[in-house]
Amino acid sequence: MVSLRKIGTLAAVVAGLWAGAAQAADPIVLKMTSFLPKNDVNMTAWRAFVDDVNEKAKGRLEIKWIGGPEAIPGFKQFEALRNGVVDVMFGAESYYGQQVTGAPYTHLTRLTPWEERANGYYGFRRELLAKHNVHYLGRAEYGVWFHLFANKPYKSIADFKGQKIRVSGTYEAFVKALGAAPITLPGNEIYTALDRKTIDGYGWAVLGNISMSWHEVAKYIMEPRIFQMNIEALVNLNSWNKLPADLQTLLTEAMIENEKKYTPVMAEIAEKELAEMQAKGMQVVKFAPEEAKKYVDLAYESQWAAVIQASPEVGPKLKALLSK
Repeated sequence: MVSLRKIGTLAAVVAGLWAGAAQAADPIVLKMTSFLPKNDVNMTAWRAFVDDVNEKAKGRLEIKWIGGPEAIPGFKQFEALRNGVVDVMFGAESYYGQQVTGAPYTHLTRLTPWEERANGYYGFRRELLAKHNVHYLGRAEYGVWFHLFANKPYKSIADFKGQKIRVSGTYEAFVKALGAAPITLPGNEIYTALDRKTIDGYGWAVLGNISMSWHEVAKYIMEPRIFQMNIEALVNLNSWNKLPADLQTLLTEAMIENEKKYTPVMAEIAEKELAEMQAKGMQVVKFAPEEAKKYVDLAYESQWAAVIQASPEVGPKLKALLSK
């Protein structure tokens, strides 16, 4: 005759097995969106991060991409993240910086991601975003710079006067300082705008131009390199707080590892794409040394001035943290 104690023990074992099976079958799923299409070259490091997390989580956690700008327009993704429509976002801070600090600024950094973590900036950025129900995971891409591109050669700052240049918050103040007219457009409208000559040029990272076929309608690359890639990895704060502590640690450590591993990788990819653009007919326009310095200085000074004007209390602290 089987004792009640043995029956109870057996029932507990079976219940544990069922619980384990349920856990294995039902991982925590974090829905993710991105401001770029899934296969865009700028997604290289981020795709590696997602794969790394999903592998290391061993079935307990899955970051699941639900779509890019075709699913949720890029300029609306931050709001979707705040409200919990999605749990994770790979986004350009230029698209939502005004909502956080009054003006975007992360592209103005002169520091590496690990230097930002060491000098207190990372913690400060977390505080800023937590007010918007968002957890700052890290800089999901570094080592990639920006240019202004155009369908005519600008050989001096004066040549920009009156030109219509597509912008996001990354370069709006700079374009104004150049004397040009800033036109705000999402990336997926740049080709048509250039083709129809409703804009004369655009600001963008060195990566992504070929995949978007912009080399067909823009023939010149302004050589002074400006800024740093401003893409961030963000998590809805409620979703973050619901994660077990060990999974939070997994995500954090995977991001730190990704930042260090993929900074040189992304820089190399960027150099190759710059060369490929030239092979496809785009020409680099080099300014005279004094003009080039004036151009770069104007880029940083005008954008920091806009940040500080929009956020008199926060702006100076950000500039101090991110300037060498």
